Amino acid sequence: RRNITTNTIELAQLQLKTTKMGFFDDLKAAAIEKVKEKVKEELAELGIDLDEDDDDDADADEAPEPEPEEIAAEEPSSPPAQDDDGGERPVSAWSTPLNVTTSSPPAAPAVASSNYSPSTTSFSPPDADTTFNEAVQKLWDLDARLIPNQDYRIDVQSSKHPCNKEDAAEESLFTYVKPAVFRKRPTFTTFVALLNNYSAYTGQEEDVTEQELQENRAFLNEVMKTAPMKYCHQYCIAKGCTYKGKEISGSESEFKRILNSIWFELYSRSGRRNMDSSGFEHVFVGEVKNGQVSGFHNWIMFYLEEKRGNVDFRGYIKPKCRESSTAETNDDDPVLTLQFRWNGVEKFVGTCFIGVTPEFEMALYTMAFLASEEDENAITLDAGGEMFDLNVKCHKYDRNTKVGSCYVEALAHYE
Repeated sequence: RRNITTNTIELAQLQLKTTKMGFFDDLKAAAIEKVKEKVKEELAELGIDLDEDDDDDADADEAPEPEPEEIAAEEPSSPPAQDDDGGERPVSAWSTPLNVTTSSPPAAPAVASSNYSPSTTSFSPPDADTTFNEAVQKLWDLDARLIPNQDYRIDVQSSKHPCNKEDAAEESLFTYVKPAVFRKRPTFTTFVALLNNYSAYTGQEEDVTEQELQENRAFLNEVMKTAPMKYCHQYCIAKGCTYKGKEISGSESEFKRILNSIWFELYSRSGRRNMDSSGFEHVFVGEVKNGQVSGFHNWIMFYLEEKRGNVDFRGYIKPKCRESSTAETNDDDPVLTLQFRWNGVEKFVGTCFIGVTPEFEMALYTMAFLASEEDENAITLDAGGEMFDLNVKCHKYDRNTKVGSCYVEALAHYE
């Protein structure tokens, strides 16, 4: 590993590019193709072939297009069929503008399958009176999450107490995830490209390359095309949020620079002055500190590490149920509290959403970071008939400019 001072200087020079106008707007097609090829090769090593259609793709139900919903957001700075820099955007699954229409609001859109296109979803904008709980519920309703037992299958097996160190699960948690998810969904593809860019152990300085910066940019570009992240942006504007003393504007390019700063810029978590951590690494990838797993709150990372043989699922922690509730943890629950080992290191209690999109979690935790003055936010989530009392926790780092950790804690599950 190179001299720490040299690494730090080079990293500062690379990250300086994120402050320049157009940094997120000039990602070339060749760079996007390089991201796709990287993910294709990584998944092929796990037996996930993105070149072949799934056997059940032809039989899978196509997601119904949700009815358009009224929206009164501010006028975009450029036509919806163009990129931020004004260039014409090709019509493909990798570049679809959000559909903005005006009609009466319908019911919440149905859960979408792996062939979902974000261009069909619109929303009514939040206002200053929109509560955090209401905003989270709206994110949930907008999210194009996967369909359990169709796009993915899990086996929760047996429950256990957090203090119980015995293995309560002989098999893996995930038994199947449809490969088309990683081929057809740009936010999934660009998300997966980021997961091997980090050293798990705190104290080991990260070595950031130009290619990794491009992968960060590709991911942020894709999530900002989705309804959850657009709603997150509008919510932060409506609530008058500020970052580093400056009010958040309606510019998506500026908002992407803020996202890059709070999620991807490095800081020292070990206290040794090594630039060894970031919000994204901690929350979505996971770290090892003081002999324990910290962070690691993402289901996609969990699935891929299970496929590699690096994660040993050891059972789920059953949340409390309200009196007279018949709710039970089962294989289609979208929120699970897990116990597992990662490369032999324990994670005694960790809660994550299952089947949600990367943009949903980015939007949720970004709202918690920018729009909430509290470290903890108690909410009730209606997950299609099953209710979850959750505590959305957000810890800030580096003088409140970066995500230290964000995750949900499951307080209760009922019907």
